Amino acid sequence: MRNRSSKLPWRHLIDAATLRDDLFAAITGAAIVLPQAIAFASIAGLPPSYGLYSAMITPVVAALCGSSRIVVSGPTTAVSALVFAALSPTYVSGSTEWIGAALVLTLLVGGIQLAIGLARLGRFLTFVSTPVVNGFSAGAAILIAMSQLGDVLDVTLPRLGAPMAFLSQLVVALPSAVPAAIVVAGVTMSVALILRVYLPALPGHLVALAIGGLVNWGFDLGTRTVGSVPSIFPTPSMPSVSTTNLMTLAQPALAIAIVGLMQSVTVARLYAHRRDETLDGSREIIGQGLSNLVGPFFSAYAGSGSLTRTAINHEAGARTPLAAVFASVALIAFLFFVAPLISELPIPAMAAVIILVAWHQIRFAEFHRLARQSRRDAFTFFITFTAAITVGLEFAVFAGVLLSLALFLNETTNAELELTVPDQNRPNHSFHNVCHGDPECPQLLFGRLNGPLYFGVVEKLRQTLRRIELERPDQKNLVLKLTGIGQLDLAGAELLIEEGRRRRARGGRLHLTSRYIPLLDRMRQYGVVEALHDENIYSHRHDAIAAIVPNQLDADICAGCKARIFHECPPQSPPGETPSPSKKRPE
Repeated sequence: MRNRSSKLPWRHLIDAATLRDDLFAAITGAAIVLPQAIAFASIAGLPPSYGLYSAMITPVVAALCGSSRIVVSGPTTAVSALVFAALSPTYVSGSTEWIGAALVLTLLVGGIQLAIGLARLGRFLTFVSTPVVNGFSAGAAILIAMSQLGDVLDVTLPRLGAPMAFLSQLVVALPSAVPAAIVVAGVTMSVALILRVYLPALPGHLVALAIGGLVNWGFDLGTRTVGSVPSIFPTPSMPSVSTTNLMTLAQPALAIAIVGLMQSVTVARLYAHRRDETLDGSREIIGQGLSNLVGPFFSAYAGSGSLTRTAINHEAGARTPLAAVFASVALIAFLFFVAPLISELPIPAMAAVIILVAWHQIRFAEFHRLARQSRRDAFTFFITFTAAITVGLEFAVFAGVLLSLALFLNETTNAELELTVPDQNRPNHSFHNVCHGDPECPQLLFGRLNGPLYFGVVEKLRQTLRRIELERPDQKNLVLKLTGIGQLDLAGAELLIEEGRRRRARGGRLHLTSRYIPLLDRMRQYGVVEALHDENIYSHRHDAIAAIVPNQLDADICAGCKARIFHECPPQSPPGETPSPSKKRPE
C-alpha cells in the first residue's frame, strides 16, 4: 500500500466533493485552452491540430507523474517560440519534415529533462535568475509578435533572422497588404481587448476568434483560413528518428529543456507556496520529462508547465491533478462539436490573438521596478532581452544561464576581509569597522572574513593579507573571525596555514574564532588546527582577547600604550617606572 500511495500521494484526497470541483475547473480550463493551443501551434510553425494534441496528452502525463497538485502543462509561448527558432533554419514551416523534426525535438527535450530529474540536478535551475527569465520572455514575445505581422497583412515576409532586415522588408511590403486581412485582424484584436477590460470572466480569445470568423464569413472577405483538423483524437504513431536529426536538434533541445523546466518549476513552486502544499522538485521535473517523452508518440510537441492554465485551474477551484486529466477529456468533447468551425478560423484572426498573447508576456512594470531597485538586475534583463531579439532565442537562453552563473560566482568571489576594532561605546567587546576611527591595539589586529573561503577567493584574500602586513607591520598578531563562513576547501585551508606560518616568522600569531562545528571539523581535516595549534583557535573573540592580551603581547609595549581598549590590558606603568619584563608565550 505504501508503494502505491507514493505513486499517487494525493489519492487520499479524492472524494465526491473534490471530483466535482476538479470537473468544474476542467471545463473552464478546456474552454480557455482551445484557442490558446491553436495559437501556440501556429507560433511553433505547426498545424493547429498539433497544439490541440499537446494540450490533451502533455498535461495528463505531467499531472499523474509529477508532484504538483495544481500545475497544468501543455504548449506555451516561450517553448513554442523556441521550437520555431530551432526548426526554421533547416525546414520549411508546416511541412511534413518540419512536423517530424518537431516530434524528434520533443523526444530529445523529454530525454534531457528526465535525465536532469533522475540525477536530481534541478537545483541548478536556481542559477537562472528572474531577470534572465523575464528578459528572455520579453524578447521571445517581441519576436512572436513580429512573426505574425505577415499573416495580419497577408503578405510574405522573411524569417526573423535579422530584425533590421525584417523591418526593412516589412516597410517594402506594406503597400501590398490586403485590407480584408487587416479588417479581420483588427476586429478580432479589438473584441479581445474590450472583453479583457469589461468582461474578463469570459474566454475573450475564444469569443474574439469566433467574431473574427463571423466577420470574414458574413462579409465574404475571403481571407485565408486554418483548414480542416485531420483528427479530433491523436492517433498513436512512431516518430521517425534519424542520426542527422539527433545531431542537428541536440543543442536547441537542451535550450528548450532548460526553459521548459524553468517555467514548470517556477509555476509549481509559486502555487505550492500559495496553497501550502509540499512539492518534490525532482519528481516534478521527472513528470515534465515523461510528458515530453510520451507526447511525440501521440503527435504532441514540446510543452511545459503553463502559468496561464495553472492560474485558471487554481482560481476555478481545482483540488487534485485529476482536474488536468478531466480538462483533456473535456477538450476532446468540445472538439467533437467545434472541429468543423476550427477549419473556418481566419489566419489573420489567429495572428491577432497570437500578438495579444505575446504582448501580455512583456512585463513592462517588472523592468521599471528593476530599473529603480537594482541596476545589476536591470542590466541582466536588458542583456538577455537584447540577445533574444538580435542573436536568437537559443543563444539568449545560454547567455542568460552563463550570465546568471557569472553573477553568482562574482558574489561568492567577493569575500572581503574587514578590519574591525572594539567599539568603545558598547560593552562586551562589540566590534565595528576600523573606519570609525576608534583607537586600535598597537600589537593585535582583528579581522572578519565575509563569505566562503574557497579557491575562488584565495588569491584576492592573499593579496589583502600581504597589503595589511605592509601597512600594519607592528600588529603582528591577527584574530580572524570565521563565524559566518560555511565553506572551506583545501586552497582556503592552505591560505590559513600559510598566514599562520608568516606571522610566526615575524614574532606574532594567527588566531581564529569560530563556533560553527562543521567548519571546525573541516579545519581539523585539512590540518589547520594542527598547524596553528589548538590554543590559537577560539569559539569567540572574547576568549581570544582574554588569552592573548595578558599572555602573548609584549608587556613593554603594553606598558607605554595609551589606547587601553581592552578590559584585560595590564595597568599602565607610572612615569619613570621601569616596566616589568616582557611576557610572551614560548615558541
